Amino acid sequence: MDAWIWGAVVLAIVLVIAGGIAWWLARGCVLTIIGATGAVLGGLVALISLVLLLDPDVGLRVSFIVTVVSGVWLLAWALAGGIRGQRQLRAEEQAARAAAPVPVSATAAHGH
Repeated sequence: MDAWIWGAVVLAIVLVIAGGIAWWLARGCVLTIIGATGAVLGGLVALISLVLLLDPDVGLRVSFIVTVVSGVWLLAWALAGGIRGQRQLRAEEQAARAAAPVPVSATAAHGH
């Protein structure tokens, strides 16, 4: 049973670290920050459930469920943030191309 508890502790800590890294890499993307916040809070709740729940089996179950849900939460919001960022980048590139002056050949400029 101790190996399972230590495994759950390690996974919860990894989830907190992953959330922190996602937050750091978010660069102001609200969607990714939401995912990172959920991951950090979920990792902390998973750790707390292992410590506070008196029955180790219940603690492991709660920790597992919270860890999985928080990991999926982080993945979903990080993907949404990445997709949104890609769409914004493409829109900016298209706007830049549309605003760029169209080169005119020398013969067209002289009317030939």
